[in-house]
Amino acid sequence: MSTQKLGTGLRFPLVTGDGFGWISGAAAVEQSIRTILLTEPGERIARPNFGVGLRRFLFAPNSLELRTRIRAAVSEALARDEARIRVESVAVNTDPREATVLRIAIRYEILGEPGAQNLVFPFYLNGGA
Repeated sequence: MSTQKLGTGLRFPLVTGDGFGWISGAAAVEQSIRTILLTEPGERIARPNFGVGLRRFLFAPNSLELRTRIRAAVSEALARDEARIRVESVAVNTDPREATVLRIAIRYEILGEPGAQNLVFPFYLNGGA
């Protein structure tokens, strides 16, 4: 899919210096997914429902119920907030090396692009303690 259809935006985090960095194509879509994962509903004035709201799970005990709730919240937010993709799967598993780290694995297709993309996002429970 062309950059025109996927869009171009500012690269985050913003860096001062020789001007702003720009991002486009599949990288812009991945950045958008990360933004959705990191945003709490209510943070964006014009879009009060935008974002997953992962912080509400921060101090919850690691359980199957918690992982199921996170998977549902991520799936719902991506379907609502990122129209350029079709989510194929969301899996939330405990990191085998650290019980307080969840790995949110997202498999998605960029509409109009061949092949699937994968993103694994670490989520630290109990403040990463």
